[in-house]
Amino acid sequence: MTNENYHHENLKAELITKGLKLLDEEGYEKFSLRKVAKVCNVSHTAPYRHFKSKDDLIIAIAIEIQHRFNQSLQEAVDKYPNDTKSQIKEMGYSYVKFFIENPEYLRLLFLSDLVKNIKNDYCELLEDGDPPFRTFYNAIERLSAENQNNATGSSADPNELALSCWGLVHGMAILISKKDFSYDGDYLELVRKILWSGTFLN
Repeated sequence: MTNENYHHENLKAELITKGLKLLDEEGYEKFSLRKVAKVCNVSHTAPYRHFKSKDDLIIAIAIEIQHRFNQSLQEAVDKYPNDTKSQIKEMGYSYVKFFIENPEYLRLLFLSDLVKNIKNDYCELLEDGDPPFRTFYNAIERLSAENQNNATGSSADPNELALSCWGLVHGMAILISKKDFSYDGDYLELVRKILWSGTFLN
């Protein structure tokens, strides 16, 4: 297979993969299809076979990240098909693990100017994909209904549950990914210990 054929067949995936790394390094304003083409060792016009603008490529990158993120959360749900509390705890662990292992994903989705810079119609494309928040919130609603039906004294307000759970794991993901929290042990073991303790969701 010639180099030209290789790029023709694999270029879209390579643009997304290498574009993510470049976007993380350059930021939105300095990012361009021409720079991504150079990194991929193709002509500066080659990316336009797949993306009409840099925003098109950025949204493709974001959608790919969301898809991978949602897969990790869904795997956590599938691990405990009949235990909603355990689903949410495992999703929390998966959330932190996903962003610790991929800090560039965290920076792009939550710490960059992505949403501010891309157009509204691109935001709609993100919502039509595999929104991880929907997977998470569906479990929160199940737990809320269970708490209400069982009259356990635990909160039945899904928004209260969602904010407390999401806030905890998101905060841990940021602190660990940015190395703002110093710890000599295994971060993920510590996260699991916190989430599976008797105080979380009880």
